[in-house]
Amino acid sequence: MLLDANDRKRKVKKMSRQILSRFGLKRHPFEKDLAVEDFYWPPQLEDARMRLRSALKGRASAVLTGDPGTGKTFVLRAVEKDLEGQPYRIEYLHNSAVNRWEFYRQISIALGLEPKSSAASLFRMVSSHIEELASDQKLRPVLFFDEAHMLSSQILSHLPVLLNFRMDSKPFLSIVLVGLGELRETLKRNLHTALNARLPVRIHLTALNSQQVAAYVEHRMVRAGAEKEVFSEEALLMIAEAAGGVMRRINVLAAECLRVAAGRKSALVDASCVRQAAQSCSEALV
Repeated sequence: MLLDANDRKRKVKKMSRQILSRFGLKRHPFEKDLAVEDFYWPPQLEDARMRLRSALKGRASAVLTGDPGTGKTFVLRAVEKDLEGQPYRIEYLHNSAVNRWEFYRQISIALGLEPKSSAASLFRMVSSHIEELASDQKLRPVLFFDEAHMLSSQILSHLPVLLNFRMDSKPFLSIVLVGLGELRETLKRNLHTALNARLPVRIHLTALNSQQVAAYVEHRMVRAGAEKEVFSEEALLMIAEAAGGVMRRINVLAAECLRVAAGRKSALVDASCVRQAAQSCSEALV
């Protein structure tokens, strides 16, 4: 069994080397880890980046929504990089399906505080620390809440209190609620009128169109070292359709296309490569 696992690893490494060699690449073009400067920025993502950055600079809070794989994380990373060297304290919170005590406990840990025993004491501690960061350390706290569509109504209803604990001044804290499109519907409920008033910037990311998919794939290939066109026009159109313009799915399918083409000892990804690749990774394209 151990030998089988080792054999599989060796085969994967061998295929990886074959792909790099076959297409003249310095690294794998569709890996998850990508520097902000290497990312492809179509107009809708560049606009989202600009609007979110402007919101935070203006001490506002925002909502960022989109289907999985449409670029929400890259927008957040880009904005964080844009604000490097400026007086911001940016923290990410990822586990959103929690009660109020756990919610404030996560915030306190993110801010480097020692959690207290009750939600009320945690809230007071977090609020005081945020005020201290803004007043004494001259830092602007920003909290990115990932998977915010999973936040309970109880927590969403309490966010205005956290955002507005200083009524006589500009808010010290900015938050960005990040989640799936259903978050937009949740926020429309009358229950969240107070929160809506404190989230003036709404950004929704959409999938790429077929031309943008082609530009995206070409961009990733060039960044990885490709000097020749590898994907045929027909192949790119098929990838756009099969992946629905969603970048995460495009990455999976395009990477599999390269594997298929390399296995055929072909330097071109054509329509037949895409058909075979789409069958191989069909579950990841749903």
